[in-house]
Amino acid sequence: MKRGLDYVTYGDVSLDGTSTSLSEDESTGSVSQCCSIWNSGNRRLASNARRKKPTPSEGERAVIKDLNALSIKEREDVYEEIHGIQNTNTIKESPEMIVRAVADLQEYIDKMKPNKKKAYELARLMSPRFVEDKDFMLMFLRADLFDVAKTATRLVNSFQLKLELFGIDKLAKHITWEDLDDDTRNDVQSYTIQYYPELVDNAGRTVWVAAMAHDTHTNDDAHYRNTWYTVMGMMMGNENAQKRGIVGIAHMVGLPEGRFGNAVALRSMQLLEALPYRYAALHMCYDNPRLKAALGAVQLVASAQTRVRFRTHFGTHMECQYELMAFGLNQSVFPIDTVGNLRKDRYREIVDMRRTLEAEIEEQRRNSSAIEYPTSKDVLSGRGKAFSNFAGNVVMTAFVDQCKSNFLEADSSGKKNAISASIVKTIKEKGGRFLKKCKDPMDGWVEISDGLAKEKVNYTFRARNK
Repeated sequence: MKRGLDYVTYGDVSLDGTSTSLSEDESTGSVSQCCSIWNSGNRRLASNARRKKPTPSEGERAVIKDLNALSIKEREDVYEEIHGIQNTNTIKESPEMIVRAVADLQEYIDKMKPNKKKAYELARLMSPRFVEDKDFMLMFLRADLFDVAKTATRLVNSFQLKLELFGIDKLAKHITWEDLDDDTRNDVQSYTIQYYPELVDNAGRTVWVAAMAHDTHTNDDAHYRNTWYTVMGMMMGNENAQKRGIVGIAHMVGLPEGRFGNAVALRSMQLLEALPYRYAALHMCYDNPRLKAALGAVQLVASAQTRVRFRTHFGTHMECQYELMAFGLNQSVFPIDTVGNLRKDRYREIVDMRRTLEAEIEEQRRNSSAIEYPTSKDVLSGRGKAFSNFAGNVVMTAFVDQCKSNFLEADSSGKKNAISASIVKTIKEKGGRFLKKCKDPMDGWVEISDGLAKEKVNYTFRARNK
């Protein structure tokens, strides 16, 4: 099969046009032919008088190294997947294989060191039903092609980042519109990150576009929360995207200076590497040579699986559009038109439909008698550090310590119970509840009586006085 310019850039010849470790016999085209294609590409890009083609980055050299570590067959597979010719990485699944993989993943995580999975274990305490959901775990397994070790790392990192971005009260649930703050909602409604059913490449794979040149956000954390919300919405229930991977496009043509530095690039890629999807191809379109360092940083922090599928396109908006067409990306479904304007109407419909569906689900949850997960204000009944270190239990313990001298000085059980009752009342007035796990932990939590809550506080007084 004849290889295109992108393959020359990242395989048979190095970025300065010299031969890499591949010999002429290992390639379907001669080195001189490859250099000719490369040089003609340089002349075309040089026709843009405003800018000069940037020199190779360390990230691009890492791509070359990764590709040269692959066999000829593996390189061809990567090339064909990037162009949507075939999906060589699709795993043949069966019900038995999925059950075994989910069990192996859980066993692997259970054996991980506790300090590597604190957020994961916290979420599991709060809602094992959410964390151990088969479809949820399968989404992560597919992202790493059923490599259990890689999946475990992705999954525990995912919960850690979720805790940092959304806080403990959102840790053990799917993030909905109701969970987003005003800055994040505004970022979503800028519609600079888009996906929708008809936004696919010629092979029918899901495409998502980050129109970064149109992005005017001033709150990076809100933008990361938007990315989380958008990607999870794109992947959940989307078996096609889970199995075949997705195609990502970061459109940075016309991006203002300083909008995409190394720190933002690294944080963005760390976030994306923790979410449950894999790239079949990732395209970066830009026209400012100063972005080269940030793009190189993205390549370096990305996994090898992503890095070899990473392609940069330097030039005007129209030049980048023509290059993307060679990868099966049709302009007709692209949310940026031929002159660079961002189309918003279609994705606005998607966001509105998702909000409506999420509102209905949240209403059903509120009307249910079951408590799916506790909040940070709740006090949990149970033994062990996982319970005593829970946020609501820590608050209760602080109240106990404040009242400990009065409790010890009380000369009757009635007075002691009154002190405990006042603590229970204070916690409930602040929105807390006293909860215990259902008989089947997968059923969630139930609220205990005030009498049992007072016993819980009394026990804490005795424990703190030892």
